[in-house]
Amino acid sequence: MGKKAIKNVIKNRPIAILLFLPAICTLILIATWSVGMKEIELPYLTAKSIMVVNCENGKTLYEKDASTPRPPASITKLMTLLLVFEDLENGKIGWDDTFLVTPEQADTKGSKYGIKPGEELTVRQLVAGVSMASGCDCVQCLVSMCAEDEESFVRRMNKKADELDMQGTHFSNATGIDAIDQYMTAQDVARLSETLIETYPEILDFTSAPELDIDGRIFKNINVLVGEDERVLGLKTGTTAMSGYSLVTYAEKNGRHSLIVLLDSNNDWTRYAETQTILDAVYGANP
Repeated sequence: MGKKAIKNVIKNRPIAILLFLPAICTLILIATWSVGMKEIELPYLTAKSIMVVNCENGKTLYEKDASTPRPPASITKLMTLLLVFEDLENGKIGWDDTFLVTPEQADTKGSKYGIKPGEELTVRQLVAGVSMASGCDCVQCLVSMCAEDEESFVRRMNKKADELDMQGTHFSNATGIDAIDQYMTAQDVARLSETLIETYPEILDFTSAPELDIDGRIFKNINVLVGEDERVLGLKTGTTAMSGYSLVTYAEKNGRHSLIVLLDSNNDWTRYAETQTILDAVYGANP
């Protein structure tokens, strides 16, 4: 390189630095966020399986018996929703498509939103009924729109689990009602939850809302932390006799995102209290 070229480089260096400054700042911020969430220590928690993940870099911040398969209850519905969103993306169904409820869907087992035979609901309303109210009745409506029957839909669920390398997971129904061959690990729940949020972030439009009015129908979020703790953006509750009280939480503070999976806590109140204990450990005490 000649002297003239060297002088030009030196002369233009301030301009080059200014041009690259925004990118440099972004990299510094990303590095700060990633480092800012470190592995955490927790007191004794009743949840039998726990998984805490830094969503910025995928690092595990804490885990407890996270590879043991357990009954997932309504956390199963995260896989159901993932497949519904896939069908929305590929045009198989549309947000404003409607479904006429039959007695079969209205009377399904498990928790219900409360639809009645003869009512007509849109896909948007049904998704809200699943993601906010954990309605098994709404699940069955969506399954009927997306597959020939629940059995074929469940085959697709298991195929998707294999694609996501969820080795400790098997589904036998789309709602999460107790069954011997229905199980998930906390690790798999975390992987599924991250995939759903990253691929279809619009799910958070439902899970982060305490209440939604969709075309005159009201949907209330049964997750008591939503609206009460500003760090919490959803994601899914799960409760059955076999599964105990479980909770998946997607959280954010100052641009830092984390995912918390609790499987089989002692009771309803405990799963929320233990989640907040973990949130405080990750982000610092909530003022």
